Amino acid sequence: MIPELATIPCPAWLSAITPASALPEVPLLLRDSLYYPACGLNGTPVKYLAGNVHSFVYADYGVTEAQFLDNLNGAGPDCGFKHYRAVVQRKLSAEDIVPPGWRPPLIPQEARTGWLREQERRCRPFGHWSVWERLPSTPEEAGPLRFSFLYLASEISAAYQGLYSHHGVAPMILAIIQPGAMGGEWEATASNDSFFKHVVRSNRGGMPRFLLHGGWGYADAYQTACWSEYAGPPIARLPERHAGLWQHNPW
Repeated sequence: MIPELATIPCPAWLSAITPASALPEVPLLLRDSLYYPACGLNGTPVKYLAGNVHSFVYADYGVTEAQFLDNLNGAGPDCGFKHYRAVVQRKLSAEDIVPPGWRPPLIPQEARTGWLREQERRCRPFGHWSVWERLPSTPEEAGPLRFSFLYLASEISAAYQGLYSHHGVAPMILAIIQPGAMGGEWEATASNDSFFKHVVRSNRGGMPRFLLHGGWGYADAYQTACWSEYAGPPIARLPERHAGLWQHNPW
């Protein structure tokens, strides 16, 4: 948790989850959530913002199911969520997320050849939802009692449309942190005129309240927000990935 954002109480639907629980209604997962497109296997947003956010939604078509599960449940030093145990884990199908036969209404026709087509051909779609609970031996200061984690192997604009735009909901925080570092992206996601930004702007639920922007390399590259709607000084800085948090400007 960071002090610059309010600490949100654990939602009732999340408190009620048991090992036998099915996936909750999708809008519940989206409310006050953080969406991290082209995320790879980076846990920075969960590490620092769990408690300010209780629902994390990740999407990346460059990660395989085996890679994801090994990272989530493996025994390595960089695996899993420190100080937490899984309450429930569920493998998801596309029908758990969107209606049968659903297709994204906005498609970048000029990009449906070359790099994007090849990446989508290689992708083996999967979905995984889990809820994590703080270990009894861990102090409250380490993080919230619970959080939800949804991971989709999907192209990021299609995932955003199928989740947020389809339900008319905007994430509270949009994380753009070195997009494409794991699997590669067909466009410059962070660009002020990217197709992904067009998708986000087209959502009737509005723009996210906050933009988390950062990456590897020189810190000077991340002194300002990548999208003009978040111009101005950051309201917070995270100690990893040179990441800053900017608030949406209504003007």
